[in-house]
Amino acid sequence: MTPKVDEITRRLESLKEQIKILHLVETVAKRPNKTRDRLPSTSLVESYVYGRENDKEELLKLLLSNESSDDQVVVIPIVGMGGVGKTTLAQMVYNDDRVNEFFDSKAWACVSDDFDIFGVTKTILRAITSGGCDYEDLNMVQVKLSEALTRKRFLIVLDDVWNEKYEDWDILRRPFLVGSSGSKIIVTTRHHRVASVMSSTAGYSLKELTDDESLCLLARHALGRTNFDRYPNLEGIGRSIVRKCKNLPLAVKTLGGLLRARSTPDEWTDILNSEIWEIKEDQSDILPALRLSYYHLPAHLKPCFAYCSIFPKDYEFDKYELVLLWMAEGFLEESKASDLMEDIGDNYFKELLMRSFFQQSSSNSSRFVMHDLINDLARYVAGDFCSRLTDDLEENIKCTILDKVRYASFTSSWYEASQKFKTLQKAKHLRSFLPLPIFAEDGSDEFYIAKKVIAELLPELRYSRVLSFGGYAISELPDSISELIHLRYLNLSGTRLKLLPESMSNLCNLQTLRLGNCRELINLPVGIRKLINLRHLENSNTSQLHEMPSGIDQLTSLQTLSKVVVSKHGAFRLKDLGNLSLLAGSLAILELQNVTNVQEARDANLKDKRDLDKIVLAWNSEYDDSLSKVLQQDLLEALRPHTNLTSLEIEFYKGDKFSSWVGDYSFTKLVKVSLRGCTHCKCLPSLGQLPALKDLSIQSMLEVKAVGTELCGKDCSWEFSFPSLESLTFDDMPEWEEWTCLSSAGENECHFPLLRKLCISRCPKLKSIPVLHLPSLSELKLDECSVGIAKCFYNLTSLNKLEFWQIIGLASLEDVFMQFPSGLEDIALRSCHQLKNLWGSSTTRVLPMLKYLTIESCSALQSLPTLSGLNRLRISFCSALSCLPMDKLLLPQLRHLEIFDCHKLNLTPEIVIEDTSTSIEGLQIFGCPCLNLRTMLGSVYSFASLRSLDIRDCDYHLDQLPTPNLERLYLCRCKNVSYLPSGLGRLRSLQLSFCSSPLLFPQGDFPPSLEGLYIEGGENLQLKPLSEWGLNRLTSLERFRIRGGYPELESFSGSGDDGFALLPPTLRSVDIGDLPNLKSLSTLLRGLTALKGLRIFGCPKLGSLPKESLRNQLKLLRIDTCPLLEKRCLMDRDYWRVIEDIPCVGIGSDLQRVYTCLCIYFSF
Repeated sequence: MTPKVDEITRRLESLKEQIKILHLVETVAKRPNKTRDRLPSTSLVESYVYGRENDKEELLKLLLSNESSDDQVVVIPIVGMGGVGKTTLAQMVYNDDRVNEFFDSKAWACVSDDFDIFGVTKTILRAITSGGCDYEDLNMVQVKLSEALTRKRFLIVLDDVWNEKYEDWDILRRPFLVGSSGSKIIVTTRHHRVASVMSSTAGYSLKELTDDESLCLLARHALGRTNFDRYPNLEGIGRSIVRKCKNLPLAVKTLGGLLRARSTPDEWTDILNSEIWEIKEDQSDILPALRLSYYHLPAHLKPCFAYCSIFPKDYEFDKYELVLLWMAEGFLEESKASDLMEDIGDNYFKELLMRSFFQQSSSNSSRFVMHDLINDLARYVAGDFCSRLTDDLEENIKCTILDKVRYASFTSSWYEASQKFKTLQKAKHLRSFLPLPIFAEDGSDEFYIAKKVIAELLPELRYSRVLSFGGYAISELPDSISELIHLRYLNLSGTRLKLLPESMSNLCNLQTLRLGNCRELINLPVGIRKLINLRHLENSNTSQLHEMPSGIDQLTSLQTLSKVVVSKHGAFRLKDLGNLSLLAGSLAILELQNVTNVQEARDANLKDKRDLDKIVLAWNSEYDDSLSKVLQQDLLEALRPHTNLTSLEIEFYKGDKFSSWVGDYSFTKLVKVSLRGCTHCKCLPSLGQLPALKDLSIQSMLEVKAVGTELCGKDCSWEFSFPSLESLTFDDMPEWEEWTCLSSAGENECHFPLLRKLCISRCPKLKSIPVLHLPSLSELKLDECSVGIAKCFYNLTSLNKLEFWQIIGLASLEDVFMQFPSGLEDIALRSCHQLKNLWGSSTTRVLPMLKYLTIESCSALQSLPTLSGLNRLRISFCSALSCLPMDKLLLPQLRHLEIFDCHKLNLTPEIVIEDTSTSIEGLQIFGCPCLNLRTMLGSVYSFASLRSLDIRDCDYHLDQLPTPNLERLYLCRCKNVSYLPSGLGRLRSLQLSFCSSPLLFPQGDFPPSLEGLYIEGGENLQLKPLSEWGLNRLTSLERFRIRGGYPELESFSGSGDDGFALLPPTLRSVDIGDLPNLKSLSTLLRGLTALKGLRIFGCPKLGSLPKESLRNQLKLLRIDTCPLLEKRCLMDRDYWRVIEDIPCVGIGSDLQRVYTCLCIYFSF
């Protein structure tokens, strides 16, 4: 009994210590059950900005001028102390209508003190292109960004910059140098030194507010008014308070949130006279006003805010995710009412938002951030209870007081070894283990963690409530996971798990289980019904999960269930959804062909699940069509959802017609409808009367022959149909012949006032469409249609992107357009085999905005017009294209030229060339044996801008390259290239693949700027000894690959007796292969202290590795077709203890697991 009493005493002492650190105050007051009235939201409150109009106008004058610097882009620094409003001012001008009109493109990137060039560039690329970015190579990301910004006037905001290194700024700004005159970059920073590094002009210094301006700001946040006219007795106290806040907007705003619940002079005076103001600022970097705001937080909000110290500065977090973490940690107090814990957490979040502890992200309106000073406050009040791990083991030990640590977070790295987590093995009371970012379910990133980490760490997390391995490529979990009985939140999303341990059924306290994007997962635990506290089961994008266990209907607290699979043999039945009355968000119901009783669908009771907003109803595409069509129709009718629905997808439904509820006007919130593979339906449902519908996709409707008034609805004509539609797709409708839209005047025409994107694809029998009035259409795609359909589009004044695929009978675009859309920027023509020319010479003048042209597999094309403003030109598989004047390709504004497999194409120089300058940065030529590269590069044209040259399957002699700034050179299967020219002093990446002649630089020297060298040999390739290459002198080299070229080589010599290394110590990845007699690598890898990735394949006689090269540094190891070596690397063999701590290991046929790793370390 005594040991238990001692343990309880120790825990009480620990709790007492936490009370001191978190400044919790004993009180008899109770939190009211109902939330107080609040300001609308922080985003609206932020629109009330005081005292910055003059600053805004001055900044706009700088932004809207056409002046340019020597670098073609002007940098405008905004300099000021923390909390003075630099970001707010940048937001004001960034969102100003005049700015939107002046600039073609704009992007916002938060830089912070970690100057991540790759991450910032990627963020900007995503913003500029409004798309994803899958590249993991800085060069490729910068090339793509450069393409996107070329000849555009752009605005980029780099927020919160701390880095003072000019070299880093010089690399980051490279893609920005291609913009049009007037392009600007705004930089916000606290330091004038940063401003001077990034700009030659003086920065814009932002001062504090005046007393009167601060007073107005305080009135807005404390009283919801613009002044103190109705509260004259508070004005004097307020003026004293803002002076104590030093007129810093952040401090005034935060304190205003605190005062909002206080309206008497005594209460305001208490705040003014608080002792916290007297704490010297040199004792901490926290402003007294911010400490005071925390001190007066309600008790239930203090631990919630302190927990946010796990987030690094500028981290964008999701409200929903944070509430789940709070709930798991037990920070949410249950109310006497029937409020859900999630709703209580939502109210907590709103309270902190109202008090300005959180603010909406500038780059993503659905996410939130904490100001740097608020983040400092969170870390200050959390004290030693929170630890943020880094890759620096000594720093982790120094900054972590292990006895007190409860919450540990760390920023995910591509590869995690056990060293990083050594300190946590001594943190015996850890409650949160959280890698950041919390994994996004789109699967855009994947990380690797050593098996050893999980095996050693899990037993130490027995008190853990929050555990995440989301995004890590782990393939199994140990059964010991079941010992974490306190676990409330478990994130395994984006992992490579195939099976979940059955022992997980013992985690009876689990509230959230995230399995989204586990694409290899094939089962859930049979005993999942034991998880009686489970509230959120996220299992979307689990394509291999074909069956669900029974008992899910017993999890009556479930609010999130992303996907269910109806069983044929009775494990999970559709009626099981009936008990889950709290379901909300998205629900996909798959394998509906297994439902043989309509009553089961009625029992699912979808119509009463008012919080479900997205539903997918899917049958199997390959199920037996002999099933009763009447049954299918009755089933669909019984699956009617609640009218709160915003998205509906129906897939592979085999009934003859749709239910009446599909398209019913009562679904006033429905924004997206997708109908796919409903192969027996002859008519489309009445969707035109849905007032909010924006996105409509109709695919693989194989028996639809006509589309007409039925699509509008019986009580709706085409003039009043689809009032909100923005995107419309018809795809794979092989029998569709006619589209009619009879207006009230009897004309075959229809109006889509807001339609921006229209796609008609694989509809070969379509003969006629109505006159379409499309004033907002910006993107048109026609695929596998007749030229007659293409001719039906008129007056497309807003069109900027056009795609024609397999348009039968198309000889020229002039056959389609009587008047070309003047704003057209992007044209793609593919497999238009009758196309002979694009247009006449006169047409070019009416396409002033055309920047991108793609022509692919147009076998009859004979010529190209002059395209003076083109930025990118791609021509491929055009077999009739034989001769082009060079002035039609080497255009002044052309940045990227790609010519693939045009076997007859050659270039002829013009007799008279007025402008010999080119702006080409990227040149790719594949499979064009007649195209004489020497004619192009040896012409009078200047190629000073060329950065990337990619030549494949072409027989050229490269005597010289007039490309002094070339950074990337790739030659593949070029038979006549026996040596490379000099004058490539800026080359950063060189790849030579399967070129039959030896390839050597003059004097055997490589450019000192080289960062990546890749040599892949053919059968006849004979290379000089590696010791003669002089690679050890390349101090910038980070990536090296050699495949073949040494058929007799047994070991690499040159570093033994003489003592010098073959390779430089800067190498981070080495790739060696196709060396059939190689037996030893010891000399090659000697001294490579920075080595992180090693790949070896096709070396059947290699039987050993230098163990010193594997210890403590390697993050990736891949060994394939090396049978002797593979045996020694198996578990329990002699190399296993050396490699078990490597995060990413692939031995033998285990190729898929390391695919992402190879893309990162061995990308070109």
